[in-house]
Amino acid sequence: MPVETERILTEICARYKKIRSGLAIGFSDNTVENYLREARGGIWISTPQEDELPFENDQFEVVVVDTKAVSRAMVHEVNRILIYGGCMFFAVNETSGSTPGYNAPEIYKLVREGFDILSVKKPNWWYFGLKGTAFTVCARKKAWREHKGFLHDGVHLFEPFVARTRK
Repeated sequence: MPVETERILTEICARYKKIRSGLAIGFSDNTVENYLREARGGIWISTPQEDELPFENDQFEVVVVDTKAVSRAMVHEVNRILIYGGCMFFAVNETSGSTPGYNAPEIYKLVREGFDILSVKKPNWWYFGLKGTAFTVCARKKAWREHKGFLHDGVHLFEPFVARTRK
């Protein structure tokens, strides 16, 4: 198993005791899916990297994305299929010299629109520039339902998720 995948699995195991539903995207075999099913339970599905994932909105609690599958389009698709408060985990290669990859600000730009970054584990400084070093990222889907509305002079002007009744 690649080092990046081991780091992702370690991060998931540290954050979750039990997972109800999960998706592994872009991995060549079912190793990640099988490991997580055994370690954390729940229903796990693997799918190849695609532009549009064949799942309904708000279906998964955890999504794990392979290094080669990480892109802006994939992040938007993951945001669509994650439940509110669900987490996305991925590892991306660190950019250095002519080696393609990401640095910390680029990771932030990649996931900032629909996710809160919970952690970015960087390689130790003595690994900088070496092939195979990667950032491990844990990002949680923003829960827009936490918004309480706007208060003006003690009156709620806007309550986005409160059912309104007609009189």
